Amino acid sequence: MTENDKKISFRRVLEVIKELLGWRFFPFITAIWILACYYLGWDLVGIYFVCIIGIAMVLTLKDLTPVVPHILFFNVLVSCQNSPLNFDGVVGSTFYTQTAVIAQIAVLVVLLIAAIIARLVITGKKAKFTPNATFWSICALAVAFLLNGFGSENYTIKNLLYAAVFGAILLVIFVLIKSNSSLTEENFKSIAWGFVAFSALLVFELVMKYITDFDKVFVDGHIEKTGFLMGWGVWNNLGAYISICIPPVCILAAKYKHGYAFLLYAAALVACAFLSGSRQAMLGSSFAFAVSGIALIIKSRARLINSIIIGVILAAVIIVLIVKWDAILSILDRLLSNIFDDNGNYLGNGRMRLIKLALDYFKANPLCGSGFYSEFESFELTGMTGNLIPTFAHNTIMEILGTCGVFGIGAYVCHRVVTVIDFLKQPTQNKYFIAMSLATLLFICLFDNYIFYILPTMAYAALLPFATGKPQ
Repeated sequence: MTENDKKISFRRVLEVIKELLGWRFFPFITAIWILACYYLGWDLVGIYFVCIIGIAMVLTLKDLTPVVPHILFFNVLVSCQNSPLNFDGVVGSTFYTQTAVIAQIAVLVVLLIAAIIARLVITGKKAKFTPNATFWSICALAVAFLLNGFGSENYTIKNLLYAAVFGAILLVIFVLIKSNSSLTEENFKSIAWGFVAFSALLVFELVMKYITDFDKVFVDGHIEKTGFLMGWGVWNNLGAYISICIPPVCILAAKYKHGYAFLLYAAALVACAFLSGSRQAMLGSSFAFAVSGIALIIKSRARLINSIIIGVILAAVIIVLIVKWDAILSILDRLLSNIFDDNGNYLGNGRMRLIKLALDYFKANPLCGSGFYSEFESFELTGMTGNLIPTFAHNTIMEILGTCGVFGIGAYVCHRVVTVIDFLKQPTQNKYFIAMSLATLLFICLFDNYIFYILPTMAYAALLPFATGKPQ
């Protein structure tokens, strides 16, 4: 074989790899791989896979849209066998504290970062990135976060480091995806298929919990949410991730002749969110399905059938409410048992204490807040991240107000307003569904902290260009 023949063979292999990585159904391969690793306890194998595939995507694909759904799978890599999660007397595994494990993960992360930097350099040389208002609002937010806790009594260098990582993730991933992706019809469908694959993984793990641990997740005729310890998270994580999948899935419900099948799947996802036992997911999934359903009634290829299905679902819900009202009141009483006290005062399962504490931190240092590592009276589950991720106020607005002060909340409000304006400049149905996925995440973040958990931050930054960019 001549040197020229070798080059031709290499190019052919490279083209096959690029075709595979860019295939809209590749996320299903990833989902199957991650599920296998999850149940076998092969965490490192799963981590190697997502990192190596991520590196290959960043370095070989011309359009980086496939990276968007791939990022989702970074959130579900930790198995139950190796989870460091401590909860209800169960001591977490020490797997992720082993030097060999930390070293391997560190090398993979460094290589992934190097690949991203290399792609950004190439992007810069080709002058492919055009800043928009959303980009500048992220810059302002990153700067404001860097100032978190500045001048406060308990300021620590960790405040600066955490803010730097958080801001860098927002900026780098946003720029990477915005400058190397096109907002085409096919790309939106690819993202939607990625969410189908990701949600299928979540549903499978949920169903397996009911099959293998039924006595733990269903007790005395009620769903026991504390039975949903997933290794990579708990019931709230499971329910929240299912909820944000609903609007993107509805892209396929709008675009295909038999899209009603995806509408039915979206309805099934709402049911799964309820079955997770997460109250915030119950609210979030209901919101996601409502805003998606309205869009499908207004415009979709199978508009009539979609409208009929939504009407039947709504009628069924009303009938169940009427027929099973007493049982529903009993369920609501259980769900709201630690949300309000006997006098009707809001407790929020301890969240009111955290909100008051956030206000106290704001009053102590109004301009820059008391810093991300302020000690909240937290009911955080311990052991998952050690001291790397700070405790939170379980409400995005109060969190930023208490830890970043006026500068932080001002930058965040600016960011929110600007993203809405950029969306409204050239609104499309595809952009709407992605925007509603982000809106669902932000809505749930009024009760929890996902946007600050780094891995969900990556997904937020990757989806943002598809909600605020110019469609092609």
